[in-house]
Amino acid sequence: MVTASVELARAMLEEGGGERRFTVFASRGRPAGMEAAAAGFVLSPHRHEVLNKLRWLPVVESQAGLEAILYPYWPSPPRRRRGAPPAAVFIHDVAFQVRPREVPWQQRLYLGSLLPNALRQAGAVLVPSESARRDVLDHYPIAGLEGRLAVVPEGTSLHGVEPGPLPDGLRPGFLLAVGTIEPRKNYPRLLVAYRALRREGGAPPLVVAGRIGWAFGAALHELRAEPGVILLGHVSDTTLAGLYRDAAALAFPSLYEGFGLQLLDAMAAGLPAVAGRAGSLPELAGDAALLVDPLDSEAIAGGLRQVLGDTGLRRRLASAGRRRAALYTWAKAACGTLSALDRIA
Repeated sequence: MVTASVELARAMLEEGGGERRFTVFASRGRPAGMEAAAAGFVLSPHRHEVLNKLRWLPVVESQAGLEAILYPYWPSPPRRRRGAPPAAVFIHDVAFQVRPREVPWQQRLYLGSLLPNALRQAGAVLVPSESARRDVLDHYPIAGLEGRLAVVPEGTSLHGVEPGPLPDGLRPGFLLAVGTIEPRKNYPRLLVAYRALRREGGAPPLVVAGRIGWAFGAALHELRAEPGVILLGHVSDTTLAGLYRDAAALAFPSLYEGFGLQLLDAMAAGLPAVAGRAGSLPELAGDAALLVDPLDSEAIAGGLRQVLGDTGLRRRLASAGRRRAALYTWAKAACGTLSALDRIA
């Protein structure tokens, strides 16, 4: 969500900078890539989200002379001062409501406390998919909310990034899994599926790129110990782009996504993908990925087997993925967001 928020802000400055004046509120420093942006910057002395939300933002947002304000990452402050501008809030997903056991209790507490009031106060509520829109309405039956909801799909997280070389010792043709090691990304079932492929012989290495998250249970140990699995941890954007370029397929059997940046990045790179039939992923994929039941390890194995073994399918998915990914750009997201801000200003 941080990546999406920064990319959206950059695109808004590019798309709307000629006719609008922008002020960017940031924590302690200008975001990377926005150092020379044509905007005013107001920098917080705090890094922690709670301090910014409770102590700093309510003061500066009401004193900045704004016609409207966007909160692109977390909800607006719980208490907004008189004179604060109309707010648009971007809700990337409501995983803490849809699958609460797979979200840290701190996030459940924080969002559970702030989000209802933010939704009531917001002049506009933006979500990245129709699936996320339905989830918000299902869990927050707030009068008038539906009329303030707008779907603003995101763009790729590797926009403009040149692929770099693969990590030492890694050759093209591997299976790739991208995502934080946490329950929602479904690594235990992916491992069961991968073991099935290895028993059949000829399975390529499974490369996992992602930060170590929370409540991963035995999954982290199993990933480290499993023959054929290469656990890279967090990688740079250039390395990640190289992984998408040189992999044989993306394995993304996520249990829930509000949008699915990993799938979009794979499609943009022409990488065939096997994705979970859950959350927003079917909506994002269309016919450009092979969708499987993420709760069924045999189905995940079958999907991977099919994509790895069928050259014609791989070519079709690669071509369809590139076409579909071209529909999702940060420029479009910026225009949709700016339109929402113009409506409430």
